[in-house]
Amino acid sequence: MGRTRTERVRVFRTDREPLEVEVFRVVNVEEYPELREPALGGTLHQLDDGEVVDVPFIYHDPEAQQFILVVPHGARGRELSERAKLLDSLMKEHDEEVPDYVRHFAIVYGRRGLASHLDDSEAMEVDITELEPVDGPPVVASYYPRLAGLLPPAGFWAHASTELAPLIDDDELWIFVQVGAEDRHAFTEASSDLLVQLKTVDQLPICILALTDTRADAVRRAYLNPARSADGRILELLRRDFHATVVVYGDRRRLLRSFRVEAPRAANAKMIIGRTELAPQPLPGRWEETVDACRLAPPPVDPVDHPFVLEDEAPTAAEALRRLQRLEAWSSPERIEEALLVASVPRTVFELSRRRVVADALRFGLAMSNALVLQAVRFGLATGAKDLVTALARRFDEIVPAASTQGLDESQIQANREALERLLVVHGTSTEPELSCTMEHSG
Repeated sequence: MGRTRTERVRVFRTDREPLEVEVFRVVNVEEYPELREPALGGTLHQLDDGEVVDVPFIYHDPEAQQFILVVPHGARGRELSERAKLLDSLMKEHDEEVPDYVRHFAIVYGRRGLASHLDDSEAMEVDITELEPVDGPPVVASYYPRLAGLLPPAGFWAHASTELAPLIDDDELWIFVQVGAEDRHAFTEASSDLLVQLKTVDQLPICILALTDTRADAVRRAYLNPARSADGRILELLRRDFHATVVVYGDRRRLLRSFRVEAPRAANAKMIIGRTELAPQPLPGRWEETVDACRLAPPPVDPVDHPFVLEDEAPTAAEALRRLQRLEAWSSPERIEEALLVASVPRTVFELSRRRVVADALRFGLAMSNALVLQAVRFGLATGAKDLVTALARRFDEIVPAASTQGLDESQIQANREALERLLVVHGTSTEPELSCTMEHSG
């Protein structure tokens, strides 16, 4: 990576034929000292007619231990992607062959930014925050100054041990995480998950991205203000396609790894966006106060004992009843919101698991709440509530002779009969002759 390298590119110019030229991707001024002045003077990629082809390149001076990614002003929009390509190339190098000053490369804009960085002058024409510091604590905003508005402005890295930094480049979401020596193995592709959560504090909604690693018991969070356009754009990206690229740094900003994380939570992001659209706008200063309160009591990310998991068919009526009772306990609007907006159960998993539990209940003739009866009809398990309740009673009649082998005791059998009777009355089917099993207990 540190050796001088060129590449042929095709240049498209207005009202002219395309032109193929050779450009420098890496300039090693120890190998080719004569390239130093053209790099600093902006003529490194100057054509014969005086026009300059602006392409990103690396300026490398091994003696001075300087490794600098030079991004032309006109290519600022590609800064993050150029940085990502460079990081990817460095990760492919043998670890022992990459010096620290290369790992901690700087980013500057244009020839003046390069000259100012090399001169270490106080009269720099680009803001110092536009340069990645070689020493000192990492400041994500300095890596990506045009994206700094995505981050909470005050004291962001004071929370580096618990928070992450989401950034957008070219409609792609990147998540940067810092880990310490004690958890340097946290956040790998195999053990990481990305959640989207909603918490309301003092009537203000806070959207939370939570990157979790259950194996390492680690979590990093980002607190997003849906009323802010930059944060809203992050949520919109996740609503369209719930994925991100995670970049993990260790101590002294050493790159450890990067990977893609994705989950079927686009519908969850859509729900959260809908819930926040009518929320009040925070007053100046209120947002940071609200986030501070949320930091003290963030939504949990620990596994919750809810019924919304994908499972095989229940093997017995007793197991189907156990699952049905758990689902009933989570069927109130408040518990459903907790599952989707706090536990971040993927909407598809939520729907499929409910369908499985209700279908198992129908298979064994287990009575369910009226709300789940209607839900079963929406799932297409029956043409109407009346037909569904009739089918429940008939199928329960069929399994009662073998109830003991199904794991049901007498109290469960009696309770199910009584619940079916109530459903039969509600849906007007209690006079049908084939329902003798339930009717003999109707009193």
